Amino acid sequence: MSFRTTAAQATPVSYELEWGVVRGLCWGDPNNVAVIATHGWLDNCHSFLPLAEHWNSDHGGLIALDWAGHGHSDHRPPGTHYHFIDYAYDLWQILTHHINSPVTLLGHSMGGFVSNVVASICPEKVDKLILVEAFGLLVSDEMNAREQLAKGFSSRYKKRSGRWRGYSTLDTAIDARAAQADFSRDLVALLVDRGLHKASDHSFFWRADPRVKSVSPYRLHSTAVDELLQGLTMPVKVVRGDKGHENLSRAIEKWQHQVTDLNLITLNGGHHVHMEQPEKIAELLKSSG
Repeated sequence: MSFRTTAAQATPVSYELEWGVVRGLCWGDPNNVAVIATHGWLDNCHSFLPLAEHWNSDHGGLIALDWAGHGHSDHRPPGTHYHFIDYAYDLWQILTHHINSPVTLLGHSMGGFVSNVVASICPEKVDKLILVEAFGLLVSDEMNAREQLAKGFSSRYKKRSGRWRGYSTLDTAIDARAAQADFSRDLVALLVDRGLHKASDHSFFWRADPRVKSVSPYRLHSTAVDELLQGLTMPVKVVRGDKGHENLSRAIEKWQHQVTDLNLITLNGGHHVHMEQPEKIAELLKSSG
């Protein structure tokens, strides 16, 4: 089965929030959701196309979302910003007001950071948490708060009317994204396929809002993360690639004792190991613990 066939078999889903619409794809019944998958920064829900090839809809619906300002989801309105905590608020709203029963949260990178925050806030809505190349949060420890605020404000101002460069062909856009990736060009092409739109002059531009690249003006302190992780009462699995980000190991060492039911899993691959090892992720989703 080709990825194009897998994408065509999905049901488009959308959630109307007060600022706009979050969109995504569902494999299986969108009214009987078993898993909500969330992607990393500047990716989109096609990050989970390889996993969808191994998903059995008998287990319920697998929903992969596009974050605000990514993929096919709306951009946040002018004058607003992409606070990390607002991604969490969007997911919290979807879980508490649009999904009827507990689900498994599967989050990659930024999606994993958001997922472990939201799972702590509403543990009754999450039966299992699977974090791919993510654990805890990026924190403010040893940071200069004034300098961080100044950088964040300056970055927001510069990005307020930014735009992406265009590409004359789809292949040149794939090459540009692949040059920054640690995974295969074929997998990169899946992200680019949903991440681009064609302009009237037939050139290609990224769909993502350029404002998502602005620097965060503030982060939580690690003591706040201690408390959040202590609220994870469900089974938690952290999946890391053996060639993934080094800072994940530091986060695990720092916070692993805050989570009662934690399982650490290492797979062959890099930061996008869920795309490289989708069968293994599917097995984790199907397992009871």
